[in-house]
Amino acid sequence: MESSYLPLPIKAILLIILINQSNIAKSQPINDTQFIKTTCQSTPYPSLCLSSLSADAATIHGSYRLMTIAALTVALTRTRSASSVIQSLAKSNVLTPREGYVVSDCIEEFGDSIEELKMAIVELKDNDKMRFEIEDIRTWVSAALTDDDTCMDGFVGDTMNDSVKESMKKLVVDIVQLTSIALSLVSLLK
Repeated sequence: MESSYLPLPIKAILLIILINQSNIAKSQPINDTQFIKTTCQSTPYPSLCLSSLSADAATIHGSYRLMTIAALTVALTRTRSASSVIQSLAKSNVLTPREGYVVSDCIEEFGDSIEELKMAIVELKDNDKMRFEIEDIRTWVSAALTDDDTCMDGFVGDTMNDSVKESMKKLVVDIVQLTSIALSLVSLLK
């Protein structure tokens, strides 16, 4: 019968390997949802970030790039939806001329925002991004946020019916917050 004798240096090396593997496993996120929850804490709206991205946890799978793409996609989808609602409002005959001007301005701003978010998503989907290209993405998302804010500027003062103003503000605030989340995630990319 042979002994299972290993020289002490080999035992030491095996022990070090086992300890290192244990430490690597401990340093990885507990699960995909936990990764999203932890990462969302670094955004300006952690609860909205978590609620809007949790459904994509399996797709994101611990990747900042995939999480950023998901956040940009959510912002794009909501911006398109808000634009459709506002276009329907513009076609109605319930707006005063001033309200019609504000609504038309928002439609134009949302159109620009949609294009900028689409460019950011397309650019980010390419895995081989250099630093300057990440800056392009940041610029496009910042521009989308500026467009959304410009739409919001039209709500200042008594230029609109309160119910129209509040409905539009709610739509715009939602996409501003989602775009802000996406912008903060772009900042995490290396």
